[in-house]
Amino acid sequence: MRVCAVLLLMAGMSAAAVAEDYRAAKPGELLQVRLEQLHPTQAVVGYDQIFYKLGRFVKEPNKLFDEYCEGNGQGESSKVPKGASLHQPDSFSCQGAVGSRSSEMKTVVVGPEGQLYLTDGHHTFTTLWEQGQGGAQLQMWVRVTDNFSDSSDMASFWQRMQAERKVWLKDGQGQAITPEQIPAQLGFASLGNDPYRALVYFTREVAYDKPRSGEVAPEFLEFYWGNWLRQRLSLQDYALDEQGSYRDAVAAAAQLMVAQEPDAALGDSGFTPRQLGGYSSVDRKELSKMASKKLGYMIQYKAAR
Repeated sequence: MRVCAVLLLMAGMSAAAVAEDYRAAKPGELLQVRLEQLHPTQAVVGYDQIFYKLGRFVKEPNKLFDEYCEGNGQGESSKVPKGASLHQPDSFSCQGAVGSRSSEMKTVVVGPEGQLYLTDGHHTFTTLWEQGQGGAQLQMWVRVTDNFSDSSDMASFWQRMQAERKVWLKDGQGQAITPEQIPAQLGFASLGNDPYRALVYFTREVAYDKPRSGEVAPEFLEFYWGNWLRQRLSLQDYALDEQGSYRDAVAAAAQLMVAQEPDAALGDSGFTPRQLGGYSSVDRKELSKMASKKLGYMIQYKAAR
């Protein structure tokens, strides 16, 4: 990893910041930052998605290093010796160099005063924030998509973010919020819970999937599905602390998702099911696998909290 860092610097990528002002960062540039430097662009996450990841790390510790490597655009981990630490990247190795799979990296927009606003990666980074080996000071690499640091003030910055669909202004009940209501940091202590956002995560590869062929997925893709489902599926009808009942909720959501016309507008999202990766039928094999593994890890972790 030390060699990789040297090569990255030679290639013109930004190293860990000496100062926390990124006004000079350009779109496409890679930055190494502490998680605590990243400002959310949404007020909520799907807690159950994060509980699944944390539960899986308990049973399969090396998956934590996969999460770290994948977040840095390096594929999965390739060698994780006993005693390896996320805070010591040279204590383990990933499949590739940082940014070698840049399309898989988490993304930021540079805002006023050179501050960084995270537009993709809230779940991954909150998972790492909450994991014992991670924390607020864990360093990760992110990719800059836009530099809006020339905005005259925060109001104009948020207007640009809204125009570019790079902010999610709804709370955990789907009610509208203002940019000022978005918390300043990641982590459970700051971010609220949207159960529909988590529900959609568990339908991935069952009723939809993100593009895999170089096409860029819309920011907040799962939130669009979740907000649409909120009007059509009552989670009060399910016991979300029971694996079987949660599986039934996922199956019901998946069936609603695949029943939509692929090129018709999905509610007020501004996108079609096709643009949001929707399937034409439920993948029953993936549904069964998801229910037995992902939901199992999640339910066990929630019960032990």
